[in-house]
Amino acid sequence: MILFFCPHAWMSEMSALRQRATDLVRCYDQVLEQQIMGRGSCLACKDGKLWMKVEGLLKDSDPREMHCLGLDPLRVMEESLEAAASSASSAAAYSRRSKARPGLQGLAKAFEVLEQAALNLYLGPWREEYKVIKMYSGTFTHYITPVLSMPQTEKLFGLLGYQPSPSRPEELCLRSPKVEPASLEDLLRLSCAFLVARCECLLLLSALGKHGGDARWELSVVRGRQRGHSLQ
Repeated sequence: MILFFCPHAWMSEMSALRQRATDLVRCYDQVLEQQIMGRGSCLACKDGKLWMKVEGLLKDSDPREMHCLGLDPLRVMEESLEAAASSASSAAAYSRRSKARPGLQGLAKAFEVLEQAALNLYLGPWREEYKVIKMYSGTFTHYITPVLSMPQTEKLFGLLGYQPSPSRPEELCLRSPKVEPASLEDLLRLSCAFLVARCECLLLLSALGKHGGDARWELSVVRGRQRGHSLQ
């Protein structure tokens, strides 16, 4: 049997994906603007209507198509949960590690911290305090260190323009002292991507029910999502 590749169908599919991504980022930006204008808040997005929209898209679509905003959160989840599962070789070992590496619940919070970091740069690129990430801060040690390895941390913050400080190994600093206008669109898109990622984490936890919190079960369902399994 000879299979023919149809470039028109492929281009049409890619165009639809790009349009969906563009629409989602536009909705996110509008909610962010309303949040700032209405409550003066520039915190990570918690709008209920947008959250329900993202949940619906994640439930009804191939997850690999939804995570198309410059971030592969399923891979991040897999790497983190692999490390958690490997430390669970015995019930006692897992009991000790589960508090320090809280799986999908912890990853959801880590993605929220990353969303906030992206928003800080997007909304206040001139502010000096956003040019350095202190890896010894309470927020970092409570929400990033327990679930992300150092290579993961450097890669994810690297998407926002940060790199390890050459003089202070406990800090990440912006590669460029000035955030360029073209980078602002990338920061908005990544902020939205982190929102979608944390929604994915919480949806998977909900689907797992009583098995949520077990790294091996969480890893299994993440791998299923990587193969395109639906949550419906």
